[in-house]
Amino acid sequence: IRQETLAHLDQYLSAFRANLEEQGVRVYMAREAEEACRIAVDIARRSGASHVVKSKSMVSEEIGLNLAFERAGIQPVETDLGEFIVQLRGEHPGHIITPAIHLLREQVAETFAEALGMPYSTDVAAMNAAAHAALRPRFLDATVGVSGVNFGVAESGTLCLVTNEGNGRMVTTLPRVHIALMGIERLVPTLGDLAVMLQLLPRSATGQKLTSYISLMHGPSGANGPNERHLILVDNGRSALRRSELQEALLCIRCGACLNACPVFREIGGHAYGSTYPGPIGSLVSPGLFGFERYGHLSKASTLCGACREVCPVEIDFPTLLLRARHQYTREVTQPVLSRLGMRLFAWAATSPSRFKWLQRVAFLATRLLPRRAGWIRAAPFPLAAWTASRDFPPFAARTFRRRPLQAWTSAPASKDAGPPPTKDLKTPEPSPPPADLLARFAQELRSVDGQFLEAPSESAPEALLAWMHENRVHRLLMDPQVETQFPEISWALQQAGIELVRPHLDAGMDQAARKAALEAYDQVEAGLTLAAAGLADTGTIVQPGHANLASLLPRRHFA
Repeated sequence: IRQETLAHLDQYLSAFRANLEEQGVRVYMAREAEEACRIAVDIARRSGASHVVKSKSMVSEEIGLNLAFERAGIQPVETDLGEFIVQLRGEHPGHIITPAIHLLREQVAETFAEALGMPYSTDVAAMNAAAHAALRPRFLDATVGVSGVNFGVAESGTLCLVTNEGNGRMVTTLPRVHIALMGIERLVPTLGDLAVMLQLLPRSATGQKLTSYISLMHGPSGANGPNERHLILVDNGRSALRRSELQEALLCIRCGACLNACPVFREIGGHAYGSTYPGPIGSLVSPGLFGFERYGHLSKASTLCGACREVCPVEIDFPTLLLRARHQYTREVTQPVLSRLGMRLFAWAATSPSRFKWLQRVAFLATRLLPRRAGWIRAAPFPLAAWTASRDFPPFAARTFRRRPLQAWTSAPASKDAGPPPTKDLKTPEPSPPPADLLARFAQELRSVDGQFLEAPSESAPEALLAWMHENRVHRLLMDPQVETQFPEISWALQQAGIELVRPHLDAGMDQAARKAALEAYDQVEAGLTLAAAGLADTGTIVQPGHANLASLLPRRHFA
């Protein structure tokens, strides 16, 4: 699917753009990062935005959109929890999926105490509540929302956003204006192809069958969403990369699996790469998009072990591409004198066992005088000073591996006749098969992700709903008007029981103050009731029509 898309990218882009414009989406093509930033800032200025709320977007990181907004006097507010944390700390994401994975819980607690005035606590629920309290008003008051796009569907002009936090839906629904950023390579030809990608991405990224939220967006919806939707298609070097020997890197679906498997990334972390895109995929797309002069050296940040290739859901051949990148780097970029001398010294030592042993001994003796921390070298002179400025350096061993006796590693001398040691049966128990009945399977999957499933005959559905509402102390209900149309008996029963029904609606002609007031009023309602278009048995997913966004989004409880 991905190879077919790249092979005919111009054709699919043309169809995608035409379908979007037919739906009322305003589409822009940005050749460079500066152009993409200028377009986004101009839209925000025309909308009168003082701040913008942002869902997670690696493309916005790539083009430096936050800085562009700040220079224009517009405050960017990251609403993904991990992105929000690193923004408060003035840092960049440390991972393309989990931006704050490099931080300890205590560090996050300190950040929230300093930036949000929260009493210091490492309790996760308390920290989540503090972030919720800080971000909720920004959603309700925002004129402009900015998001990325995980996939675009050429045949239907669909924008697909995949998230595990409700912020993605908030950003694309509540503000009057939605700006979406998308790399031109993130297309798939058909909705059937999208279904395949949605099976690959969550499993490879977070181990989920499906993410908590999947939004399929088309034109602006007005009464249940933004009045304007803008899509900025970002090239920023992708067309050139598509014509290069590294074009296979554009198959990437940004799942982050290669980062998690890479021994180098796991040792040094994402910030050490100095690029928006770290890890094995970053070692390819960074020089491919931004130039070998700046990022060609990242191709060397790999052991070529192939772990990244093994876990990649789209089967990118990382080792081969990294070797190509290394060759191109040494061919196009003059290597530093010190680097060339260092490699010559290593080659001189490594080609002679006696010289290698001598160099090991010299290194051990020379580093004994350097300051230590918990046995590690804390500060080293040039040329290792840059390393120890950010990380401790492992000390050289007094006794090398080759000099250690066999007894230090085994409890008894090895025997050629000895068979393999006895092992226990390590067979993993088979999981319980899913129920054959689709409804039972749906209920099982929904409950596994902390959802509730109530089963009742049609004639007693109003009573079951009322019982649930009384149990959860719900007195006001944000109701999708379609429920009243299709199930008038439910609406009648709720009103007879004294439940106040609130029917959400956003007039396209509302000014920002009126829109904010309406959203704040809806936000105080305890629960929302909507139709469910379908349920997916294998994932416990509720498929919801787009007209019910507000009723399912704002209340703390959602009943479908």
